[in-house]
Amino acid sequence: MICAAAAYAAGPEVHSFFPAGGQRGTSVEVAVGGKLPGWPVQTWVDGDGLTLAVQEEKGKLSIAIAADAVPGTRWIRVYDAAGASAPVPFIVGALPEMVEAEPNDAPTSALPPITVSRVANGRLGKSGDVDLWPVELQKGQTLVASLVAHEGLGSPVDAVLQVVTAGGQVLAFNHDQRGLDPEIAFVAPADGRYLVRVFGFPSKPNQTIGFAGGESYVYRLTLATCPFVDYGWPLAVTRGRESRVELIGWNMADNERVLTLVAQQDPLLITDPRLANTTSLRVEPHETIVEAEPNGLDAAQAITLPLSITGRIEAPGDTDAYAFAGKQGEPRVFELASRGLGYPLDAVLQVVDAEGKSLARVDDLGEARDPSLTFTPAADGTFRLLVQDLNMAGSARHVYLLRATRPEPAFQVTAAANSIEVSAEKPAEITLTIDRQHGFAEEIGFRIEGLPQFVSVAPVISAGSGDSAKSVKLTLASAGGAFSGPIRIVGESTGPLKLGRTATAAVANHTFRCENLWLTVLAAKPQ
Repeated sequence: MICAAAAYAAGPEVHSFFPAGGQRGTSVEVAVGGKLPGWPVQTWVDGDGLTLAVQEEKGKLSIAIAADAVPGTRWIRVYDAAGASAPVPFIVGALPEMVEAEPNDAPTSALPPITVSRVANGRLGKSGDVDLWPVELQKGQTLVASLVAHEGLGSPVDAVLQVVTAGGQVLAFNHDQRGLDPEIAFVAPADGRYLVRVFGFPSKPNQTIGFAGGESYVYRLTLATCPFVDYGWPLAVTRGRESRVELIGWNMADNERVLTLVAQQDPLLITDPRLANTTSLRVEPHETIVEAEPNGLDAAQAITLPLSITGRIEAPGDTDAYAFAGKQGEPRVFELASRGLGYPLDAVLQVVDAEGKSLARVDDLGEARDPSLTFTPAADGTFRLLVQDLNMAGSARHVYLLRATRPEPAFQVTAAANSIEVSAEKPAEITLTIDRQHGFAEEIGFRIEGLPQFVSVAPVISAGSGDSAKSVKLTLASAGGAFSGPIRIVGESTGPLKLGRTATAAVANHTFRCENLWLTVLAAKPQ
């Protein structure tokens, strides 16, 4: 909490940290990228395992990562009495780490060769910048070079990876393997020194020609010759049931590939000290299966809802078909995830009848990368759900998770902003959008957790119909004082279903949605 009076100045605006992560059990000095009107600042972390200290030098933080910190992303806010930054990601890793030292854009200026698996933290600091990371490989050894930038860090770069010889001959190339982030699995043709080259273009195309760069163009590049996981097969398991999961990836011995586990919490993060990275599985309350080939148009796999299916469009032009029974007027919901999980399937969902006539077809859904389809039969019958790639592509990485369920009434709440500012002179309005799903029509009330005592909120009800069913506004008023901290807005239905949902807000340039919104109560202006 901040209690000192302050003039109404702008708070910090932070877009990145450099380096953007660190190995657990170490301490990292981080440069804060963005606008910092005042210093020192304070920090807040969404997640465990980090201890942050603000350094005397402006723009520098020290981050101590606990040895038992779970690998993955933490979200950090930088704040002062005038406001708070949006959440910024910091990634906890398991491998040793290194930070680039410029210049490293020519073979003669690159860092010493990397001989063990590690994470390289880099930044394309200016237009035209190119980074080179040398590695020593033996003939037949597989190097996985996997870069996180736009997708995991919100970096405004569409990065490119190459593996080249010291003389500049390109041996491997990748542009967009996981969304806009590249990844290469390279098998060394001979013993020797190879260079992993990184450059990029703006993630939002513009009129410039050439490689892009800037303070926020940060990335993390895993260079692994140890086991690296692409995905778990299946992509989902049933809660509380013993399940067998095969890890699909590179550099894994047979005894490292298969796990037997019992999962309770969703999602399930799979970590192992032998692995260069982590992967996660969805944990479902219902049956989970793997597709059984052949399951094409003439041999559809029979399914009974509710169910989650892990499948794969293995070859170009492949179609996976699932047969299900439908009753007149009873809707079924089919939700597919692939691109949202980092895989390349541009999925199309289609329902056809027994004669093959198309009854419903969905590609993308709004801004979502993956399709969702609700189908209500006009008559009883057996129907087939088809999964295809829009461009008729296919590969071992065109994997998907398909949820087939009966619709249940529910709702979601979205806040218009992840930060709110209020003062004694100026109340604040928080616009909440309510997404009512599958006929949900109960009234919804709202409460705010973490609100200081001197801030009040006017009661608001979202009715089951009318304008307030879709959107309401919460009005916050301050009686004086100052505050800066996280709050949570909870919507609770008042009918028999008694559902509760925490409001989430978008974070610019990220797919992450935060539940911990930030409230700044400005101190009264000096008279």
